[in-house]
Amino acid sequence: MSERSRRRIGVYGWGVVAPGARDIGSLVSLLRSGGSGLATSTRDALGRGLFAVGEPAFAFEDYQSWIAERHGETYCARLRSKMNDNVQFAVGATIQALQCDARLETMVRELDEQVHVYIGSGVGDLPTSYNASTALGRATRAWNRFWAEPAHNTARRRFASEGTIPDEAHGAVPVDPSTLPVDSEARADAHEVWDAFWAAQSPELAAYLKTFAEIEHQGADDADAEKAAINGIRKRVRAHRSELEEIGAPPPPWTSVDSTLIWNIQNAPAAQVTMLLGVHGAAWAPVGACSTFGVVLKCGMDAIELGDAKLAVVGSTDPRPDPALVGAFHNARVMPGIGEVNRPLTTLRGTHVSGGSCVWIIGDAEYCEAQGLKPLAYVDAVALASDAEHIITPSKTGPKRAIERAYADAHIAPGDVAIADLHATGTPGDLNELALVDGYLGEQTVITARKGQLGHGMANSGGWELTALAIGLSEGAALPTGIKLDEIHCRVERPERIVTESRPVTGKVGIKMMLGIGGITACVVVRAP
Repeated sequence: MSERSRRRIGVYGWGVVAPGARDIGSLVSLLRSGGSGLATSTRDALGRGLFAVGEPAFAFEDYQSWIAERHGETYCARLRSKMNDNVQFAVGATIQALQCDARLETMVRELDEQVHVYIGSGVGDLPTSYNASTALGRATRAWNRFWAEPAHNTARRRFASEGTIPDEAHGAVPVDPSTLPVDSEARADAHEVWDAFWAAQSPELAAYLKTFAEIEHQGADDADAEKAAINGIRKRVRAHRSELEEIGAPPPPWTSVDSTLIWNIQNAPAAQVTMLLGVHGAAWAPVGACSTFGVVLKCGMDAIELGDAKLAVVGSTDPRPDPALVGAFHNARVMPGIGEVNRPLTTLRGTHVSGGSCVWIIGDAEYCEAQGLKPLAYVDAVALASDAEHIITPSKTGPKRAIERAYADAHIAPGDVAIADLHATGTPGDLNELALVDGYLGEQTVITARKGQLGHGMANSGGWELTALAIGLSEGAALPTGIKLDEIHCRVERPERIVTESRPVTGKVGIKMMLGIGGITACVVVRAP
């Protein structure tokens, strides 16, 4: 490890929510079969039949009794109703990790603030953000339409009868939508602009906004401050509702967005895990795109090596395949619309969006093993670097620096590496990555690539693939990848190094490459116990 570090880092628990794998056991079964958790989407928003994606295997019911036993049914119901995929996936994976050893949960609670939680996300809760934006847009259109109507707008009536434009308008009146073809996109777009313009000129709306502000200033007469605050809120809600009913207006846009948007922001999974475990150590959400799992692992290791923590819960979580993300991947030419799985290092057509979570519990090996814990693996090093060159295509300089620093910190040489797991997304970048790592691998090193099995989970792929790598090392074999030898791209040199079926390996060390959008590289060195 680095000069400042003298602590060995062990992995004592892990859990996954992944395509075709609701837990570690089903993940291992899926990988051993050489199968894939990806499937062709039947969602209309994804062009039914066009895109193979990774829907995570997850049921909240799997964890309900565990949560309710410790926190009660009300807490459990709130977690289910208020927290969306990212939080629920991470909570499920964390519970799995704790169940790897019965002593872990007690240790975590006793260590309390000496337990840190770092759970990141590649894209955040896109569906919740989309729903909030859609609700806001729909409510804004209805609101503007109401206040733009002559019946609720003196300025609009004056314009209709006299052609007078208010001085406050500061510009020409927009195109009248009635002059455009019926049912045309242009007419619909013009209506939004027209209604927004006239709503802004409405004296009646201005009067309503003044009344709204006056209601917001109202308080309550209770002497008890907390009770007064609650009663004040209720009083204002009733007054607002009464005012709208009297006017006949639709709800204002600012009342249309569900508050779950707040409860599901980026740090919510990490925060909820601290509440679940009752710990008070540092908790936040590192974000490093496709390298996020490497970044959170580094954060946890640093906290332990510095003596700030004895244990760290580290992980990543991303939502189910979102149509917006799939569309962005496709338009970036990195996701094929062929309706079938494209495996890495084969046709190079592209990757597949997946959702789920991966959580590890890591700790100071000396401390943890003195408590009787047995390691699932050791993390010898995590090195991070930036390409500083291109938003998508990795340079050689950044990843090479990460690899070289990881090897130096772990005190290993190419001849020590039994398995190298690539980031390999099934794009032309696969060939570049092979060339990049070639000088850092020994003659005995075999190469794995798993996005044809689990998809590109943004933040999660690195964790899923790292878990598979560590399990393979502990079993002395590289698990199948589902890649067929006769499908490997003709430009892949030494295709015999690519793992297709299960293959025995010698040695206990493996490396995992993670290449994130924006040029964020992580190189992780793991060792079998």
